[in-house]
Amino acid sequence: MIYSKPEYSSAGSSVINTVTSLHSYFRNMQSYYKVLQGKILSDLEITEDELQIKELKQKLQDVNTKINYFHVLNNSISTVDVVLHTETMIEEFRTKETSV
Repeated sequence: MIYSKPEYSSAGSSVINTVTSLHSYFRNMQSYYKVLQGKILSDLEITEDELQIKELKQKLQDVNTKINYFHVLNNSISTVDVVLHTETMIEEFRTKETSV
């Protein structure tokens, strides 16, 4: 039986570059939602209309959920990014790229 090593294929991007890009993206999305959270909290402080307050609280809940998800994604991909940048993993992928 012949076993072949799996190959990563994604439009000319390496595994390491893809993970690094995802890490930046998740971190930026988390920051974006934290800024949005601050804006909603500011709006809540100045709003007196009960219907608007209810809508803002729902938006805040949705934003908090997204912040939590992107926090998990950011932390997870951060670990992957660190591991992929170890000497062993860099060599693993360098060998793969040069052996093709």
